[in-house]
Amino acid sequence: MDLVLALAMVLAGIAVAVAVYMFSGRLERRIEERQGSGVRIFSYMLVALRRPLLLGIVAGSIYLVARFVLELHPEYPWLDDPRYPIAVAILLVTWGLANIFSCLTLRFGHEFMQRAQQEYDSRLLDLLASGIRYLVWFIAILYLLNFLDISITPLLAGAGIAGIAIALATQDILSNLLGGVIIILDRPLSIGNKVRVDPYTGTVVRIGLRSTRLQTADGLVVTVPNSRIASNIVVNYSTGDPRTFVQIPVTIDSITSMERDRTVLQDVLGRVASRAPAAWEIGEMAVLLGELSRFGPVFLLKVRVREEVDQNAVKDLVLSEVAASARNGELRLNVAPGGGRDPRRPDETA
Repeated sequence: MDLVLALAMVLAGIAVAVAVYMFSGRLERRIEERQGSGVRIFSYMLVALRRPLLLGIVAGSIYLVARFVLELHPEYPWLDDPRYPIAVAILLVTWGLANIFSCLTLRFGHEFMQRAQQEYDSRLLDLLASGIRYLVWFIAILYLLNFLDISITPLLAGAGIAGIAIALATQDILSNLLGGVIIILDRPLSIGNKVRVDPYTGTVVRIGLRSTRLQTADGLVVTVPNSRIASNIVVNYSTGDPRTFVQIPVTIDSITSMERDRTVLQDVLGRVASRAPAAWEIGEMAVLLGELSRFGPVFLLKVRVREEVDQNAVKDLVLSEVAASARNGELRLNVAPGGGRDPRRPDETA
């Protein structure tokens, strides 16, 4: 009779577990139909706790049968010790908490990376979730051993030594991972930005938790460790107004027609703007009188372009147009060598 009752109780426990499983599945489908972060968190917790709860129901029914129906405690004295049922409950709770933290890390990690519009390696998030899971289990096992009056001092000493060894062996990897987190949170650069991380300049094509990849102007892909980006100066040409003035001095041979020369130089800048590549994004241009030297006025031709544009290319285009105006007789330039001294004139002494 006791055996039949024991079997009935075990089957009842299994039936309750199946009913709970079906009810939780239906509740999960209802939750998925609703919106909101709080609802999603509840859904994640429900999924994470389902298996530990089912196993707890079955294990509880078996314990009740062994302890009170079959009365096996004289043969198995540990059944009379309340610490063991509590230990099993601690393991089940730990299982549930580990599932919850791991699930939340994966779900919210994916959502955060998508909102940040960053490409990432999902395996790194899986590794982070697994690390959190193992950490929860490690803490729970330490507490459980202490609860069962088992010395944990050797285990803590071994874990400390192992932790130091792992930290020393993986310090580069950890620094890169931390740098990746800093890049994602601080966002000094994003995918598609043109940046300079000395000595490389290129477009960001991928941001991972360990490294960032740049595609240079010649088509090469450079992999830069995130720790280097986090600890160095990064110039982002795609944010703000990354343009600068290029100044080209032009010395005119005479001061008798300064206004006409200024007009000609303004026409020169107009031709420069029409011939310059669109990528330069020509902005403000000006003709300013820089100084009056003994060989004639020195005009400064200022052209505003994007900061990453080769300034020598800008000067080449401007001076080519100035030379064309000189050949046409519109300007008389003083192009004397030797720092501006005209060799046709005798040296002057003070």
